Parts: sequence; C-alpha cells; structure tokens
Amino acid sequence: MTVVADTHVHIYPFYKVEEALHSIQGNLGKFANASLRIACLTERYDCELYAELRDAPRESVSEHFSISSGNGFLEIVDRASEGQFHLLPGQQVITAENIEILSLNCETRVQEGRSAPDTVEDILAAGGVPVAAWAPGKWFFSRGQVVSALLDAFTPSQLALGDTTLRPIGWLTPNIIRNAKNRGFKVLFGSDPLPFSGEESTPGTYLTTLDFPDPFATENPAELMRNVLHESVVSNNAGGRGSFPKVLNRLYRNHRAPTPARH
Repeated sequence: MTVVADTHVHIYPFYKVEEALHSIQGNLGKFANASLRIACLTERYDCELYAELRDAPRESVSEHFSISSGNGFLEIVDRASEGQFHLLPGQQVITAENIEILSLNCETRVQEGRSAPDTVEDILAAGGVPVAAWAPGKWFFSRGQVVSALLDAFTPSQLALGDTTLRPIGWLTPNIIRNAKNRGFKVLFGSDPLPFSGEESTPGTYLTTLDFPDPFATENPAELMRNVLHESVVSNNAGGRGSFPKVLNRLYRNHRAPTPARH
C-alpha cells in the first residue's frame, strides 16, 4: 500500500486557507496511484487550524471544500474537482536548545521549552510520532550534538528525522541524516511553509512516499501514521526542494516579515 504524505505542513492564521488547501490537494493529487494522500499539520503555538476546520471552518473554506471528521483525521474534498486528501493534527515544538521537533498525528499539545530528550518523551507519551526537523543553521555546533544525542537516546521505532524544502538543491545531505539512515532511522520529508503571505503555494511540494506492507494496510490515515516508524515501512522523498536563489529569497522574505510571523 503506497501513501504520499507531506509531513511538515504549516497553515498560518494570516494565510488564505483555501489557497493552501488547494495547493495540498493539487500537489498530492499528482500521485494518482497512491492509496491515500495525507497532509500532516505541524502547528505553531499560535495556530489552531485543525480545530477550526473540524468545528467551524470559515465561509471561504466551506465554499470550496467539504470537510468531514474521521477517527483522528479530517477528510477534505475539493467541491469542484472532487479531489481529496486527509489532514492529520500535529504540532511543531521548540525545545530549550532551540531545536524543532515535530509531533505528528497527535491532537494533544506538549509543552514547549523543555529539553529535546524530554520533548521526545512527551510526544511519545501523548501518542504522537516525534520527528527532529532539519532547519537552516539549527543543526550546527552544539545543537548538532543535541540531535546526535537524540539518536543515541532513542531507537528508530521512537524517532525520525525530517528534511524540508529549505535545504536547497545541491546542498549535501547533512551528515547527521546520512549516519542516521545507516543506523535504520527513517527520514520523513515535508514542505515546511514559512510564515509570510505568499507561501500558500508551498504545502504539498515536498513529500514522503510510504510503502506499507499488507499487515498495516488500512483506509484510516491516522492508524497508518501510527505505524510509520515500523522497520518494514519504506520511506522515500517525492516532489522537490528549491534552488539556492529560491530558498534564499524565501528566507529573506521570512526575515523581513513582521516579528509575530517569523519562523
């Protein structure tokens, strides 16, 4: 069973939400042979989109999308094209060391500002999938040692690493990721949209393809993602990252964004 998933999705409060959802549907919809198409929200401290879409979606969204709640997920259907995808809840957590750890497939929010090992433990206790996410400059020097220490403290069934569109084409795979893959850790891929207007087209552009063996085959995307770190599940990347000029422009625009909107 093949699944495509963007495992690092931000849809910020100031986005045109319907445009971001159209981007997800359109980009994931390119994979016609996938059994399921999944977008994993990784909501920042000031974002509550999953609850909004579940309980009271804004009119501009309801005009274009039909949204129904499942067991741990939302099914979102484009009214015009009838294309659909599943949206899963999740959180981006900033640790005391300023490392980003994603909590995938989890509605329970964990406390920010705790140490990286404690954060991973918190996410596991809450039933989420912890992902130590690469970000420009955030794995250098002492913080790189923090990530390496996580790989010694946790097993491949407890923790994954994350790659994003912010690693430009031509930028070598970080040593931490290469070494982790050799040790059996999975790498999950996601778009990681930045918090400024205009990034609504980014969700769904960089994806994880997941091949689940028959014992895990299910139409419930939340159940599938609970098993994503199982050793028999194969993960690869799809879509694409940006060129150096494109990534630099995105980072510059993010730097110039109003302070509350910075990444």
